[in-house]
Amino acid sequence: MGKKRSRVVYFLVILVVIILILAIIIFAYLGKSTQARVPGVSVGDTFTFDVTSFWNSSDPNAVVPQEFLETNQTESFRVTIIDINGSMVTTLDTWVFKNGTEGDSTGLVSVETGFNSGGFWAVVAANLGKNDLLHPAGWNGITVNETIMREYPSGARETNHFTINYQDNDETYGYYSAECDYYFDRATGVLVELYDRSTFLSANMQSTILWKIKASNVWVVS
Repeated sequence: MGKKRSRVVYFLVILVVIILILAIIIFAYLGKSTQARVPGVSVGDTFTFDVTSFWNSSDPNAVVPQEFLETNQTESFRVTIIDINGSMVTTLDTWVFKNGTEGDSTGLVSVETGFNSGGFWAVVAANLGKNDLLHPAGWNGITVNETIMREYPSGARETNHFTINYQDNDETYGYYSAECDYYFDRATGVLVELYDRSTFLSANMQSTILWKIKASNVWVVS
């Protein structure tokens, strides 16, 4: 009887230990997943980008889409942070064209949900790490693939990288598949480089859109 009782006690102790370990893991995960996302940018921060597009088709009668022609008339795209309210970031976005003209618009983006209204969408929370959700209260489920070091004249900076592969339908050119690579500065949560490659199946067409930061008042980019 004593041996049987001791085995029961031993089993109960092991069971309690397992339950405690599982509880710690669950609470740690929930704490991490529900942690509020905080913008890493400040009012007055500016980020300027080169924006370039490439297009080709095996169809000799194909016409270059107008949006690609317009993109390649861009001298730069400048983002200025003009307001921060909780997880919401408001930007002033300025397109500077090669003919000397400029166009301004404002945008709003939430680093918590990923919601954006017009303008520049590519701002996420500060200090995300590998496997962190970009937008814990959003719907897209995108996570950081890795954190790498990126070299600048002012020194190396941690940079979050993630990829997205998807298929969609364009009203003009039909179905396409896209492969996208995104690089975000970890401290500020701002995009520093983007590669968007699309293949349009029925139109025998490929396109690439490139964004790359070239100046900022937050750190020396080039």
